[in-house]
Amino acid sequence: MANKKISQLASSATLTGTEELPLVQGGVTLKTTSQDIANLAGGLFEEGTGGAASTQRVGSSNLADGVSSTVGGGISNTASGNYSIVSGGTTNTASGYYATVGGGQGNTASSYYATVGGGYINQATADSSTVSGGDENTASGEYSSVGGGDENIASGEYSTVGGGYQNTASDYAATIGGGSSNEASASYSTVGGGSNNQAIGGTSIVGGGYGNIASAATSTIGGGNENQASGSSSTIGGGSNNQASGDYSIIGGGDGNEASEVQSTIGGGISNTASGYRSTIGGGYYNVASSDTSTVGGGFFNTASGPSSTISGGEDNIASGFKSFIGGGQMNVASAENSAIVGGAYNNTSTFASTIIAGSGITADQSGCTFVSKLSIKSIPTSAAGLPSGSVWNNGGVLNIV
Repeated sequence: MANKKISQLASSATLTGTEELPLVQGGVTLKTTSQDIANLAGGLFEEGTGGAASTQRVGSSNLADGVSSTVGGGISNTASGNYSIVSGGTTNTASGYYATVGGGQGNTASSYYATVGGGYINQATADSSTVSGGDENTASGEYSSVGGGDENIASGEYSTVGGGYQNTASDYAATIGGGSSNEASASYSTVGGGSNNQAIGGTSIVGGGYGNIASAATSTIGGGNENQASGSSSTIGGGSNNQASGDYSIIGGGDGNEASEVQSTIGGGISNTASGYRSTIGGGYYNVASSDTSTVGGGFFNTASGPSSTISGGEDNIASGFKSFIGGGQMNVASAENSAIVGGAYNNTSTFASTIIAGSGITADQSGCTFVSKLSIKSIPTSAAGLPSGSVWNNGGVLNIV
């Protein structure tokens, strides 16, 4: 046979792997098969029967037996779903229609349009579910997604886990950004990160921190440690061991505070309790606002127990009368309606309404009066001319009333 260039040869039929080919090895010309050469690149020819129009490219022990399925390469991969694809890696399976596994090891995409990008032993088991990567993650809700991390589960429809470790988003459109051992188990609930947090009320949010629980609808915890927002639309900004159990209640921060009534508010501090409707405590510690619209600004061991009562600050003060007021000091008691104690210590308005006390150690004995310990009047008029009835003027050192 006359010598010919390779380009002049006729094209062969489809190779079976049994064709013998010459090669030079150690200076000696030997023969091999096309299959042996293919094995150097991972195995061009696979044993077994593929699905109609399926493609098995390089690799070893791969199987593409779904209609128009494809295995791009790797080892022991299976594309058994119609139009499914495994690009490479090891022991991956794409068994759903149009399912895709990009690579990695031991990954499974087992439903319509399910996708696993890579990683290790990840599973996308629901229609249009996705696991991008990571280790032992599962996306089992329709249109659910796990971005990465380790042992995360997105089991709710449209749920998402961005990453982290052992997080679970188990209801409709629930979301966890990351962190560890977090749970978003109500529809539209969200945990941003942190550890051991739970958003279990509908549309509830936990931003981060540790051991926080937002259990009511639209409740929110920004962060901190072991806080609980159990009232509808309640909010805790941070701190630790705070409880917002009243609907629309708010705790800004601090430790061990409790806002237990509707629209009650605590700014911060330690172990304060706002248990009246629309009651407010600014801060301090061990303060109590227990009646409707009662207020304690700060201090410690103060109690505003009368409706619309106010204590600005101080220590061990009690405002128990309706619209009673204590400005500060200690051990003061404003127990009568519309009574006020400006400050000082050990004052008591008793049962006398509309009284005012300024000083210390004073107990009211009649209504509508102002009680003072000492009174100094400056710049008193020296003539009654032009003064209205009831005015005081200085008549040569003697006080007179017009």
